[in-house]
Amino acid sequence: MPHVNERDHPSLSRRFDAVIFDLDGTLADTIPLIVASWNAAVAPIAGRQFALAEVISRFGVPDTAMLQRELAREHWPTAIEAYHAHYESNHATVVVFDGVPQMLSALRASGLPMGVMTGKGRRTADITLRSLGWESLFKAVITGDEAVKQKPAPDGPLEVARLLGAAPGRCAYVGDSPADMKAGRAAGMTTIAAAWHPVYLDRIRALSPDHWAEHPADVVRFVT
Repeated sequence: MPHVNERDHPSLSRRFDAVIFDLDGTLADTIPLIVASWNAAVAPIAGRQFALAEVISRFGVPDTAMLQRELAREHWPTAIEAYHAHYESNHATVVVFDGVPQMLSALRASGLPMGVMTGKGRRTADITLRSLGWESLFKAVITGDEAVKQKPAPDGPLEVARLLGAAPGRCAYVGDSPADMKAGRAAGMTTIAAAWHPVYLDRIRALSPDHWAEHPADVVRFVT
């Protein structure tokens, strides 16, 4: 058999064939904007403001479903439009976590395919990806609107892997929440905790992810 030089075919020496990211709280700090958008939509109807912990406790379904679960049907159209309008018009407040641009640049340079599996809805996911200039960076993006079952079920990560043409066992899933760690593990993927976001640290530590990334540069080291 002819000798194959791994330096000419770097994919042969990789531990992974793809890396899949959560979005909110992993790549960008969108959670304050989500809370503000929730209050812009719901507070006028509910007659009160909601705290960060209250909104986070409602996570687990896409944005629109969160609103529909909270409000009577007659309020849905107005609240949904108010939520998305606030989210888009205030997106300049969103901060990309330190080191994330360098991480994404290094992974792109390595040729490792990247995807996103986020529980947020398609509309807000597209706003974030477009606003941050990431529209063409990820080869596959699945949101909570397309997932058959929401995280911690593995459906979303598995669909991203399928779209990337990568076996789940050769994928890494990077996320900041317990649902991310559980979904990645259920999908048979290597789980990497995005420990640079503090909201869920104790809860994800208790799940013993395969890797603990204190900084986005750690992700590059783990997967390339």
